[in-house]
Amino acid sequence: MRVLHVAESAQGGVGTYLAEMLPYQARRLGIDHVRALLPDRHAAHVSGVDRRSVESWRRRGRSLLALLTLGIALVREVRRFRPTVIHAHSSFAGALVRLIYGWRRVPFRIVYCPHGWGFDRKSAGWKRWLVARVERALSGLCDRIVVISDHERRQGIGAGIAEQRMTLVLNGIADIAPARPARWDDPRIKVLFVGRLDHQKGFDTLLDAVEPLGGRLSVRVIGEAIVGRSGTRRAAGSIETLGWRSLAEVAAEIAAADVVVIPSRWEGFGLVAIEAMRGGRAVVASTVGGLREIVVDGETGRLVSPDMPERLAHVLQQVGRDEWHAMGRAGRARYLARFTADRMNDELIQLYEALGSDIPALYRTVARG
Repeated sequence: MRVLHVAESAQGGVGTYLAEMLPYQARRLGIDHVRALLPDRHAAHVSGVDRRSVESWRRRGRSLLALLTLGIALVREVRRFRPTVIHAHSSFAGALVRLIYGWRRVPFRIVYCPHGWGFDRKSAGWKRWLVARVERALSGLCDRIVVISDHERRQGIGAGIAEQRMTLVLNGIADIAPARPARWDDPRIKVLFVGRLDHQKGFDTLLDAVEPLGGRLSVRVIGEAIVGRSGTRRAAGSIETLGWRSLAEVAAEIAAADVVVIPSRWEGFGLVAIEAMRGGRAVVASTVGGLREIVVDGETGRLVSPDMPERLAHVLQQVGRDEWHAMGRAGRARYLARFTADRMNDELIQLYEALGSDIPALYRTVARG
């Protein structure tokens, strides 16, 4: 089996996903049997991956020219690598792979993972309708769609995508030794936010919740603005902003916190939630997307409706440190039971093998060259 991963962007959740998959698949299948075609600007974001597994293409912004460049690199790499399975990540790479190869008789199978449907994001109604129609039309040009949460599966069905074309593989992350807590000496409840400081992640909701409390909480923020204004100037007196941090540093900050807050307006899954649970910390999250499947309200954290800063503020003040820590221990147990990388990777390999075994003998011969 030879697996080629293709991504138009490897930042954020996609980069974390690949960082969990590629080393495992290289060990399981052999380093020469796993390849990732990634933009040159983002390859470094995929940490812990043997560079022999990575081929890069020159990405200069997000444009038709960039997609054309990726298309040329894809065709070249398919001819050179001769995959058994192409696994495309997110909508742009998924569309490109399916448009180039999905309508032809080819010696490989195509797997597509949207990492959160484009039509499930908050945007103009006509735009969501159009994206849903495109996804439905393209769904027949791949062999399987991997969805990362049951919410994503249900949204796909609602958009008219055949249920039998989708396979649910919950996201997972590798377990690590307990991180040494970062220095955070403060007697107040310590609240941590990790993510982009933008509209989707609900950073403004956190600011609106914290500001009226007059310093009754200690709040740290890891991340920077990518889309829109961050509002960090407005929050300068009430929170401590740390910018982006490495995965090890994020784990250290999680270990020092009492609770991790995820006030997102939409999420396909919500990797930060399971990072917090892996670290034994409670999570306060919005009742959106996959977050509703990760956090058990009152057991591993609390769920709050999005765009409700008053409710978020109430929850953060209502619960004491001992209760947050008890929820964190329950979250750690839930992580081990449902969200490990080993479980996710085993399920993906099983899917590849099932699809690969269905390739006609003639095409297997062509794939081997």
